[in-house]
Amino acid sequence: MFAQLTIVFLVAVAAADPVPRLPSLNPYTPNGRIVGGEDVKIEKVPYQVSLQVYGFAFCGGSIIAENWVLTAGHCMIYSANTMTVRAGTATKSSGGSQHQVCLDNKFNTSINRAMDTIWVAEIIRHENYRTNQYGIPENDVALLRLATPFKLDDTRQPIPMYNRKEESVPGVKATITGWGAIRQGGSSSEILQIVNVPVVSKNECNNAYLSYGGVPAGQICAAYPQGGKDACQGDSGGPLAIDGRLAGIVSWGNGCAQKGYPGVYTEVAAFRDWIDSKLYA
Repeated sequence: MFAQLTIVFLVAVAAADPVPRLPSLNPYTPNGRIVGGEDVKIEKVPYQVSLQVYGFAFCGGSIIAENWVLTAGHCMIYSANTMTVRAGTATKSSGGSQHQVCLDNKFNTSINRAMDTIWVAEIIRHENYRTNQYGIPENDVALLRLATPFKLDDTRQPIPMYNRKEESVPGVKATITGWGAIRQGGSSSEILQIVNVPVVSKNECNNAYLSYGGVPAGQICAAYPQGGKDACQGDSGGPLAIDGRLAGIVSWGNGCAQKGYPGVYTEVAAFRDWIDSKLYA
């Protein structure tokens, strides 16, 4: 850890939670909830899902097809048969449907009793995913393939994605959602949160993180210059949407909602070819 700068991934980790901790990383691990946001109904963002292990929500994700969820590569830290995907609810710990992550046809029977449980047949993390010398994730993208499709309704719907090489325009408002911390180091939210933040130019964002080697290729940023609104711990892997289309995946940043340090997101357009190659293989 740097003495003056704490960067954390957006994965939820709490001292009392009986799950493994993430490695100590300089770049930021989302732990709790959307900072500066407000409650939102799942019908407003029916593509949002929660990734959970033993009922503990640690990351978010987006439904991109009837049987596919898109999330961050750094969220893939737990064994497949301990992980579930909760969809169709704005409440983190109840409602909706749970989808069992299982690669070997074995499953946790206590979890499998949940309503509308569907196995995840495959976890695909980008082959070149890694953390660099500063602990910042590169190629931070992963897919979960469901064994059985989601039952699509007004609470579960795929979100259209940005096309290959499509640029996010600086200044345009983007929407982020999640159950992460409501403040840096705070507890996570039980109810889904939503906040709008403007896209930041790649040059401006890169300059903000020059002491960390800049922002890796394939990432975009969003924030208010004064801070105050951002994704935070526990929001990792969740959506950054612009005009109802998926432009980014919550990835990392310097703390949460800090002035001068935008939130950083995996750029969907930069990985559209990779995503499509897995969806249509």
